[in-house]
Amino acid sequence: MLFGDPTLAWLARAAEDPIARHRKNLPETLDFRRHAEVFLHTFHAAPPGTELGFPLVLRAGRLHFPEALASQSRYQPYIEGGRFVGTFHVHPPDRAPFFDPQDLSGTLRSDNAGFLDLLLARDRLYALVRSNPYLYVSAHHVARNPLLLQETHAQQLRRTGSRDPEGPEYPEQYRKAGLYFFHRYQLALYEGDPQEALKRTVTPTGSW
Repeated sequence: MLFGDPTLAWLARAAEDPIARHRKNLPETLDFRRHAEVFLHTFHAAPPGTELGFPLVLRAGRLHFPEALASQSRYQPYIEGGRFVGTFHVHPPDRAPFFDPQDLSGTLRSDNAGFLDLLLARDRLYALVRSNPYLYVSAHHVARNPLLLQETHAQQLRRTGSRDPEGPEYPEQYRKAGLYFFHRYQLALYEGDPQEALKRTVTPTGSW
């Protein structure tokens, strides 16, 4: 399946060599359309306040979702005979419209064996890629304080002028607050309709 699928081919390269994640080597798009039905089903099945999800495992040229391991918070580099590359989870309508501080601190943990985080929120699919493997947050600090990035995120949200979580501008304001961490930690962002190829909208800057 790797043959002819640029996204799977890039995931395989990026899993073996972080250089494939360097900003100069990032693909313009990531295509998960073949999995849109699974992603959307998970989104619509999630009870209010529940962030359902599962690990993403590359095995035998395909992307697998071992739901039996969904409850784990950390994953080894190799699970169920495949290479762990990241996670997928959803934010129901009553949750944040973008990656929240807990998502970001979990992704940036120094002991995170993956490099990809897929989020489906309000029918929009986001893909976060850890481009720079040398920028991270200490796992020890995250374990002691899961809300480690909460205060900084709240400050960034206030700077957008956000006042009403129910207001029409709130999703974009929340997104802008989260993008502070994308720039700080050299994260790439892809986004779009889950039934279309995701376009890269944030490209890391800086060198490593």
